[in-house]
Amino acid sequence: MENKDEKNSFVWVTLKMPDGTKYEIPLPPKTFSSGREGFYAQIPSFVYNNGIYGGQIQVWKKTK
Repeated sequence: MENKDEKNSFVWVTLKMPDGTKYEIPLPPKTFSSGREGFYAQIPSFVYNNGIYGGQIQVWKKTK
């Protein structure tokens, strides 16, 4: 049985840019279309070195 606290937990990812600037990104839990469980975040935008960046981060539990 799954731990209910895990469903409500976030994974925190730290992006470290080349100049050492750090951004902390929370990844909420997600069930992917493949059925795998994991964590995912869409990053709408952040400013770094006079540029605007965006992206996404996904992490999932590996299966055999």
